[in-house]
Amino acid sequence: MEKKQKIYTPMAWRYGITNGFSTLLTTVASTYFLFFMTDAAGVPAAIAATVLTIGSTVDLISVPIVGVVMQKVNLKGGKFRPWLLIGTIGACIGRVLSFTSPGKGEGWGLGTWFLIFYILAYICFNFAYSAYTALLPLLATDPLERQGYSAARVTCNSVGKFLFSLTSVGLIAAFGGEGNEARGYTMLALLIGVLCFIGFFQLWLGVKGIDVVETTSTKGKPAEDQYKASIWEMVKYTLTGPYILYLLGATCKGATYFIVTGLAPYYYTYVAGDKSMLTTYLSLSTFLMIGASFVSPYVQKAVKNSKTAYALGLGIYAVCLALAYFLGKTPIMFTILLAAGYIGYAIAHAVESTVYASLVDYTQWKHDRDLKPFMMTLFSLVPKIGTTVGSAVSGFGLVAIGFDKANVTPEAAQGVRVLFSAVPAVLLAIGIVMFILFPLTDDKVREMQAEIKARKAAKEA
Repeated sequence: MEKKQKIYTPMAWRYGITNGFSTLLTTVASTYFLFFMTDAAGVPAAIAATVLTIGSTVDLISVPIVGVVMQKVNLKGGKFRPWLLIGTIGACIGRVLSFTSPGKGEGWGLGTWFLIFYILAYICFNFAYSAYTALLPLLATDPLERQGYSAARVTCNSVGKFLFSLTSVGLIAAFGGEGNEARGYTMLALLIGVLCFIGFFQLWLGVKGIDVVETTSTKGKPAEDQYKASIWEMVKYTLTGPYILYLLGATCKGATYFIVTGLAPYYYTYVAGDKSMLTTYLSLSTFLMIGASFVSPYVQKAVKNSKTAYALGLGIYAVCLALAYFLGKTPIMFTILLAAGYIGYAIAHAVESTVYASLVDYTQWKHDRDLKPFMMTLFSLVPKIGTTVGSAVSGFGLVAIGFDKANVTPEAAQGVRVLFSAVPAVLLAIGIVMFILFPLTDDKVREMQAEIKARKAAKEA
């Protein structure tokens, strides 16, 4: 009798909890950093915007560089495990100091302080998070098992963000007391830093003995590091057909999420005329995302394929957005249909790292190069690219429809509805096509893994 495969394991939840805490480190920056600089620290708006722009650019550029470093450098204790602590400690220190005003200087004197520690926090976090994502193929090899880890990661991530939204304002006020708002931000960042360290530290303990750098040797040749690869090989063997299909499809998903999230305030303020409904929409969509993330492994199990589950998630999201556009004539109906779409988004988002891990297996199978450090680091680029595309569509879209907050015409209001629902639905349709064409099924992944294992055994024989 075949043993029933367990989807969620204690280790999967330990993996997920790490992300639940680590997401707080980036969420506090995306939510409050600009406001902290201008309001609490007194940095001029133009300088604060420049700090944010330069810092975000460096963050983006650093991702592939981090991947090369992790691919090339071997530290004592494993390929990825040491970076969990090194990166986390640096990221937590940088985040706390980026929310700490030195209390002296002005203009670019203060701006330089915040820029340095903002960059430090993100570069170090990229090391820690890249190591975190790269551990997935080591912790779980079977696609369904990987989905348990991936779903636990996304579920805990959503819960972490939800708790942050409920508590952050109150904690800032409580920590700051009377007349010291800056201290409130500093103490919140310190609390988050401690939680983030705890999350990564418990994972660091859990993966001892799992993250081992192996060497292979053949007759007459010296032992070779399994991760040995030139920079050219990293680039050449990563940019395969399946990778390009994944990148295009995932970018459509990421851009859609950014467009819908970014334009929600415009819809509820200028189309629905009830800004308070934004809270209802955000709360409902978050709850649905948490539930859908949790059940995503069972969806994958039912459809027997990771890429199919991804396309199904995009399909649900696209249908709900299209229905919102055509049938959501009232704000309430529009909100219900829009929030329901997040069920599909959460399924696709939860299965994404499982699909991406199959690309690492594919590269190792096709080119006999283990590029886990480099390729899993590039996983962080996908949401950044999606954000860039989404911001361009949103910004230029508002210009195209002639949006002017001082005079929102009926045509502009209808244009917001189009940008908010119809355009994202089209993007998702493109993404669905990409994943229909994506060739790496779960059965194909299992076949590749078996062949990789056989090759390794033959070399060592």
